[in-house]
Order: sequence, then C-alpha cells, then structure tokens
Amino acid sequence: MDVLVKEILKYEKRGFKLVQKRTLKYGTRVFLKKEAEGFWASGFDGVYIYYVDGGSTTDSLRECLKDYAKFYEDNDFGNGDKGLFLCSGSCDENLFKDLRKAMISDDGIRNSIKLLSLGGTADKEVEEKQPKREVREATVESGEILSRIKKFTIHKMPKTEKDLDSMLVSYLSAFYPDIHTRDTYQNVDAQIDDIGIEIKYQPPSSEFDRLYGQVEKYLKHLEKVIVVIGYERSRELTETFEKRIKERGWLNSKVFVVPMR
Repeated sequence: MDVLVKEILKYEKRGFKLVQKRTLKYGTRVFLKKEAEGFWASGFDGVYIYYVDGGSTTDSLRECLKDYAKFYEDNDFGNGDKGLFLCSGSCDENLFKDLRKAMISDDGIRNSIKLLSLGGTADKEVEEKQPKREVREATVESGEILSRIKKFTIHKMPKTEKDLDSMLVSYLSAFYPDIHTRDTYQNVDAQIDDIGIEIKYQPPSSEFDRLYGQVEKYLKHLEKVIVVIGYERSRELTETFEKRIKERGWLNSKVFVVPMR
C-alpha cells in the first residue's frame, strides 16, 4: 500500500477526516482534521502532512517548511496540532533541522513539525557525536559554508551561469539571511561575512585565466574565496587552475574549489 495512504489510514482510524489533498510543486500536502468531542468541547485537532515519493531534496524541504508555517497560521493551529514531513526514501536529518531553524522563527510552529523518513536519515551518527551548531554564528567558518555547498543538489540543469548563481544563492540564503550578492555588493558573486563565493558555469580555458585574476583581486579585501565550478568542461582545466592556486600557497587555505553538477 502507498506510504501516504497508510499514513492517512492511520489517522482515520483515530477519528480524523481527510479535509484536503493538494499537489504542490515538489510534494503533496494533506490536511486531516478531528473535531473536538463532547457537549462542551470546541475546536479541533489538526494534522498537516507533506509527502514526497522517494528521497527528500533541498527544494522539497524548503517548500514544506514555508508552506507549513503559513498553513499553521491560516488554519489556527495550536497546541496539539502538528505537521509531518513524510518521505518514502532517505532524508538528510541535519539539513531538515537546519532549514527548519533558519526558516521558521516561531518556536511553537518550528517544534510542531517533525520528520518521518522511511528510507532512513543521513548524518545521524555525526549529529549524535558532535554538539549542535548554530545556523548563524557571529563569524561564519569557511568549512561550514563549504559543507553546505557540497550538500546542495541541482535537480534541474541550469542553462546559464545566472541560473546556477540564483539556485545556489537561494539555497544558501536559508542558512545565511545576510548573504550579499552582486546586486548589492558590486564584486564577488556572493559574500558571507568575509568569505566570497565566485560561481562559474562550464568555464573554458580563457575564463579560468580571468578567474585567477579575480581571485587574486578578491583576496585583497576578503579572508577566503570559495570557487564553485558548475558542470566543468573537463577535469583537466579545473586541475590546471587548482595547480596555479596551489603554487601561490592558497589552495585549501585561502581558496577552495568545489566542482558541482
């Protein structure tokens, strides 16, 4: 039996009724409701379910959390009402928690939505062994940003560098609301504190030459630079660029290169 059907049936056996089932862009929203019983009783118990067939993605997690926060307020949810992100595949539990904290400021709303991944969760062992980190710190570490960029998944191939730029910046803005972009900071593609992010899409050899000069310029006023190479034309071109950076003593100390596809 379908995973979502099973979950709905579980609540229907408890007296809940299916009020709404709607397809969103990345998942399905379900709303179940149980009216209060008794002569003096009033109100209802509500259950919100966002379902994804397969594993979760950054887009589906973001859509769910944004939709749930609005749904919670629009439908007068309160104590006892709850939300559920349900997926039949795997889900990065740390990413879910980080996005939930970054996107939902209200403690009551944030604490009322949980994750149920039937395919298991990623990074759980790491989370148990290491203390939780704040989504936003006074000074952001480059390793933290690198980790987030490496977790970013492209679900639709961008057609241009601008498309890739928009996708990545939108993803990072959930964790770093104060991120600067070229529109507001006429220099590097994006900047978080004193760390710059330069994004290139299928760069040819000539673009790597230009990139080398850009990095050199950025390091005059930035502490570190992360170079994201989207859909590299060849590994050899990227490795040649990394070699030039390494000769300056910058590779993996001041400059980090992240291939992405």
